[in-house]
Amino acid sequence: MKDFKNNAATVISTLERYRYGPRAISLSQNCYDSLYSFLMHSGSKHYSADAALNWCEANVAKHIRTAYVNAVYRLGDVYESGRVLGTHLTVYAKPSEQFSGYIEVYLAKLTASGTYSMNHLANVRHVVTQFCCFAQYNGANSVEDIGYDMFDMYDRFLRESSKAYYINEGLVCVFLEYMAAGGMCRRGYPIYMHYIESGKCTSLSDLSPDSQETVHRCREKNSGISAGRFYRLMEEFTEKLKAAGYSRTVTDSARYHLTLLYLFLDKSNIGYDRAVVEAWFGDVGGRLFGKGLCMARRTYEMYDDYIREGDILPLHWWKHKNNGYDNLPVWCREMLEPFIAAKEKEGWEKNTIKMYGTCVTAFCSFLASSGMTSFAEISPQVIKDFNICDNGHKTPEAKNAYNSRIRKFLIFLEINGIVPMGIHLALPNKAAGGEKIIEVLSDEDINAIESYCRNASAPLELRDAAILMTAMNTGFRSCDIVGIRLSDIDWKNRIIRIIQQKTKVEHLHPMDVKTGNAIYRYIKDARHGNTDCDMLFLKVKAPYGPVSRSACRNAMERAGASTGRIHLARKTFGSSILGHGATINETAEMLGHSDSSSVHKYTSLDAERMRLCPLSLAETGLQTGGRYGHG
Repeated sequence: MKDFKNNAATVISTLERYRYGPRAISLSQNCYDSLYSFLMHSGSKHYSADAALNWCEANVAKHIRTAYVNAVYRLGDVYESGRVLGTHLTVYAKPSEQFSGYIEVYLAKLTASGTYSMNHLANVRHVVTQFCCFAQYNGANSVEDIGYDMFDMYDRFLRESSKAYYINEGLVCVFLEYMAAGGMCRRGYPIYMHYIESGKCTSLSDLSPDSQETVHRCREKNSGISAGRFYRLMEEFTEKLKAAGYSRTVTDSARYHLTLLYLFLDKSNIGYDRAVVEAWFGDVGGRLFGKGLCMARRTYEMYDDYIREGDILPLHWWKHKNNGYDNLPVWCREMLEPFIAAKEKEGWEKNTIKMYGTCVTAFCSFLASSGMTSFAEISPQVIKDFNICDNGHKTPEAKNAYNSRIRKFLIFLEINGIVPMGIHLALPNKAAGGEKIIEVLSDEDINAIESYCRNASAPLELRDAAILMTAMNTGFRSCDIVGIRLSDIDWKNRIIRIIQQKTKVEHLHPMDVKTGNAIYRYIKDARHGNTDCDMLFLKVKAPYGPVSRSACRNAMERAGASTGRIHLARKTFGSSILGHGATINETAEMLGHSDSSSVHKYTSLDAERMRLCPLSLAETGLQTGGRYGHG
């Protein structure tokens, strides 16, 4: 019972703070005095709310029993949580003159609109008045005194005291929006109230010590733009996205991402600074956005461009893919970086260098996961273990190409004296090389593709048709198809001119009627015209940038082909023209090969032509007479 009087004093001070009348406070104090005497005389060692309620029912006069019961409930709140909960508190005071003026002007505006009933207006008055009084109880004598922390307290109070929590919160949010629009309070207040329940509102305390230090440094140097200007630019930015043709999903997501950042900046009293955004995003981005992390990162990068350039840069992409390199230990990156730099100096293509990086990163990740701390610990057995574990390749050729890149890295380590010479030989070839019959599209696949192209009407379908007809009738590689420019098409002479990405050799290819018609329909009816981009194939949605090679694969799949391998269209084209009478050299020229050796594999598909061009036994040098070569 030693805490009884202290807890009772807490209740009385709370009632005084909430401006309860003298009679209400006196009744509560009398209740506690009488209850304490009863408990002491009964020999109770611990306070019990049930015992207190039974005492009220048996000993308290009916006309004051309700007041005593409420006093017992409040005392129970203090015992359980250390404070009186909003459920057992009532607002009695009147708002200050300033708050009252805002309320009356706001209600006059609602009344003048003629939209709301008298009951609704009365409810608005009650809820908004309660909010303003609560602000006063917590030390806010004017709007300028209101802070973000007060909204956290009010949200808790509202949940505890009202079953109509969502309705009351909504009414207060609308009132705050009116105040913010008139410049009477921060724009972030109604937004903050709206987002409190989601748990998405962050503060400095949510960041790591290092990130907090970054924020403090930026605040001290007063860098960047204010949170208020950030919000105004955010509104302009989302309107720019709409005007540029971005979908509603993209614009709504951008507004959501930027709003969460704005609330953090405004609550922390700090302006927009890229260093602050990076620190904040790095610490809380995963929790806030989950699977939408990449889209959120893209939003912040685009917005940063907008602040610096005054416009969105639709063809500027910020793809962030964690391929494992960032997670490698320092000792791995110290050798991987000069290896990649050496490949760049050798003049390898960008995609080839990327493949080197991917393969060697996987190898280094295996070493690190095995507990190694240096390349010097590599042994033939470690290399063999890696080779056994690495079984994600579909063909022996793919496995060999993969291992070949890793062997070159091991040779690089050998040259630098880090591993023993010849250790790269521990990484074997999967299988001996050999010629195999090439795979082409089946008749069913060809029919499905042609039917899809004939019936194409939507923008995406028309683009697919142009891609597929180009692939089927020119034999271009997917990288060359997506690299075609408008200026590469000679409509007068019906020629498509490309610089082959693989060979860097110019290739002129006749444009047949089917391909020309498909490309024309796409340009006329589907290709977005409001762009300065010269690339032929563009995305059908904003930002209308060039498509990637995946557009070819996706076109195959949408057409109903059994495979998304667009390269089979090239092989089908090569075997087709060879089967229709073209020579080996002519076929090589049509496919853009520098020599005819690569075309010989196509002959394995044409049994009739193989029959027409056999070698005589005499030409081989073999003896033809007698059983053992005798006449």
